[in-house]
Amino acid sequence: MAISVDTTYKTVLSILNKESRGFLTPDEFSKIGSQVQLDILEKNFYDYNRAVVKSNLNRAVSEYGDIPKNIKEKIDAFAKEASLSISNGVVAAPSDLYKIINISTTNRTINLDEISKSKLSYVNSSKLTAPTTSFPVYYKEADNIKVFPTTISSATIDYIKMPADPVWAYETDANGALTYSESTGINVTPTTGKVDFTLHVSDRVSLILGILKYAGVVISDPQIVQAASAEANSQIQLENL
Repeated sequence: MAISVDTTYKTVLSILNKESRGFLTPDEFSKIGSQVQLDILEKNFYDYNRAVVKSNLNRAVSEYGDIPKNIKEKIDAFAKEASLSISNGVVAAPSDLYKIINISTTNRTINLDEISKSKLSYVNSSKLTAPTTSFPVYYKEADNIKVFPTTISSATIDYIKMPADPVWAYETDANGALTYSESTGINVTPTTGKVDFTLHVSDRVSLILGILKYAGVVISDPQIVQAASAEANSQIQLENL
């Protein structure tokens, strides 16, 4: 379940306006929200790795106490797969690619091993290590994925997608007041209406606190930054207990 862009925006405005601290425009909110959403996604990868290490050191916990599983569910909200049509060992990476999970071929029965570009010459230096259709490899370079051997023509990629930029769609009345619109807003780009946050609902508090920290900078209010940072630090301390 996604996090409502309308609820989030109204919550942020409510906190900012409580003491007449300032106003965050829909455009500012969308830009800040995009950055915070990406920050949270990246932090979830770090938290997952840390949780896995801690769970391996301690007795395994199941059900609601399975922290690695709970964090993985947050990341899985961005999971996606796509078919790759490869030509001469090169294919364009998906435009919304954030992190590659796996690339496979032959109906997912063979996984491609990821290597660094600098290791390719070493891998090709021996018949024992040279890539084959049974033991293929790949590396990512800029916006392309290079696959070896180059005779492979198709594959399936599992990856984490880039979060979609949130959009608080709105219309304006004769007095210039902004009204939230579920569908197409006359002042929205893109004009496809609202776009919610892709984050897991459990990240809602982190999302709001993150937006408030950036908002404090935008409206030049250090107290907002300090208060939001203090609350975020309290959350981190609780997570580390």
